[in-house]
Amino acid sequence: MGQPGMPSGFWIELLIILLIIILLVGIIPAIFRYRMGAKKRKWFSYNQVNKLHKKVDLTLRIVFVIFFITFAILFNIHPFSTYIMIGLFVLTQIGVQAYMEWRFSDNRKDFQVSLIQLTLAFVTLLGFAFWLE
Repeated sequence: MGQPGMPSGFWIELLIILLIIILLVGIIPAIFRYRMGAKKRKWFSYNQVNKLHKKVDLTLRIVFVIFFITFAILFNIHPFSTYIMIGLFVLTQIGVQAYMEWRFSDNRKDFQVSLIQLTLAFVTLLGFAFWLE
């Protein structure tokens, strides 16, 4: 019989994965923003381009909360579906950000960096899904 709890090496593996996620989602897009001349973004702030973007972003968040509560009630025995929901929300929000920057931003480099960020977020979520399996 094995020991109860986490398998050996779990915390080191988790720390490595978190560092990779921080690199892919946080540091690399910041480097691209600097190198391409896009506007610098504040961390954990709303970066809406205009009022329409603000309305679409708020609607997206409300819909996400409703879907998240519904999924939590209906699919509570399948936690993987919750991870899929969160991943789809993140990708959708970055996609909307890229579209709004493409349509309405003065600086054309902003949406290109957002597309890079969308790709890196997709790769990160895909890697996280494979790690969970």
